Amino acid sequence: MKKTVPKSLKEKQAPPAAGKERPTMVKPTNAFTQALAREIVKNLTALSEITSRPFHRPASPETKESIGDHPTLVDTSVLIDGRILTIVNSGFLTGTLIIPQFVLQEVQHIADDSDPLRRAKGRRALDVINKLKSQKVNPWAKMKVVSEDPTDIKEVDSKLVALAKRWDGVLLTVDFNLAHVSRAQGVRVLNVNDLAQAMKVALVAGEEFTIKITHEGREREQGVGYLPDGTMVIVENAKGRVGEELAVMVTKIHQTPAGQLFFARMK
Repeated sequence: MKKTVPKSLKEKQAPPAAGKERPTMVKPTNAFTQALAREIVKNLTALSEITSRPFHRPASPETKESIGDHPTLVDTSVLIDGRILTIVNSGFLTGTLIIPQFVLQEVQHIADDSDPLRRAKGRRALDVINKLKSQKVNPWAKMKVVSEDPTDIKEVDSKLVALAKRWDGVLLTVDFNLAHVSRAQGVRVLNVNDLAQAMKVALVAGEEFTIKITHEGREREQGVGYLPDGTMVIVENAKGRVGEELAVMVTKIHQTPAGQLFFARMK
């Protein structure tokens, strides 16, 4: 009697089709296994070192929010001038005083100059920076050094103007030309010299006050004295009264590029 073989079994026992070979399993060699193991260990070690290191993000450029409230960029001339320290301590200036790193480098370069006068100015500027950083008289004014540097711009003054525009800040200077250029580009400028002129004593013709004659004038027996803010007063017929305190009255006011000049006579 002929046995019947199930179809599924026939398929399993069917020989491979013509042109096809049955795949064969090749056992890996010991050398291959060892090399693979070494590569796996190497990769795991590298991964462990990467994950164990602290993650450092690249420094992002300073923004108006990160540098503080009311940013005021300070230029080299203000630091050399030095009056900014008195202004800050008086409380008239508030917000964040920004000193870019490229300004600090310029000050350090001046402090290392071979010329004694420039070297003294640079060292005075460095002293002002240190005092601004540590001052506690005015808690509403803070100083901050930033690394932001528009590398596509070469001149320090132009860099300051660019940063002031970027942060919508104020530029503090005593440089007349820089102030003029900055205002032309829409940057708000605080000129210390303008503040000094605004703080001069306001006198009118006929006003009386007392002044000390410090030295002789050039003509008409004049004597010269100075008001507390440094304003010069020329007093008629006071040449022989040097060193004395005199009561005088203003007779004329003369406006000069440096400020007002007062003429007076003794009462």
